[in-house]
Amino acid sequence: MNSVPSHSIFRRESPSRRAIAALMVMVCAPLLPGAQKKPEPPPHASVGQRFVPADVDWDHPVYQTTFDDAAELKNWRLEGGKRMSIADGKLLLESGGPADNHLVCWLTKEMPADFVLEFTVRPRDRGDGLNIVFFNTRGAHGENIFASSLNPRTGLFRQYHSSDLNGYHISYWAGKRGTANVRKNAGFNLVATGPDMVSVAPADAFQVIRVYKHGGIIRLMVDGAISVAFDDDGKSYGPVWNHSGWIGLRQMGHTVRCEYDYLKVFPRKP
Repeated sequence: MNSVPSHSIFRRESPSRRAIAALMVMVCAPLLPGAQKKPEPPPHASVGQRFVPADVDWDHPVYQTTFDDAAELKNWRLEGGKRMSIADGKLLLESGGPADNHLVCWLTKEMPADFVLEFTVRPRDRGDGLNIVFFNTRGAHGENIFASSLNPRTGLFRQYHSSDLNGYHISYWAGKRGTANVRKNAGFNLVATGPDMVSVAPADAFQVIRVYKHGGIIRLMVDGAISVAFDDDGKSYGPVWNHSGWIGLRQMGHTVRCEYDYLKVFPRKP
């Protein structure tokens, strides 16, 4: 286990073998014949480390669901796609298949500015699709994202990243691309990249996805290991989004179908 100062808000462990392998694939791919150059910026130094934040109130989630009751759908709103449903204790989001039939499923409850989002996910086909999580999202002038004054949204990506919404999003699984990316909106600014740890997992596995947000510190963990990390300095791409906001699960059209077994949001300790 790596040693860290006692006052650190992080608790870190040595990188997992799978995380190291995924990172090596991403770093070495540009050296292979015919490989395309990977996007900048380079991976954060913490990528691959195991990380459990120590400043989170794990005992008092602000929201949690196991998707065991179809009535839970009242807390979610679907934009685009084909259907959202609950079956066998899982949330099922379906795009229907066409490449332009994308979807975003919003949790309708406003979440705090700093939090840990945790959920489990299992794609239909890990080699074909792309999933995203939006967070700290609200209107450009501070509006509730469901305000009638905002532009209509039907699942088309530009309506979310380059319109009248501010926030962050992470493409935590990207199929054939091989990387997980953090982007800051509005503007679709690519601010961090790391290895995609979902596409390389066993086909039938549910994986634990965690998004940690504390001020400008953003970490995505997959099964406990950091996949991508971003430290927002509040200058390079505008102010840190320190507002409360909304969380959304996005699936691109070619994801077709994805299952979610539970979802929880934990606040930071007072």
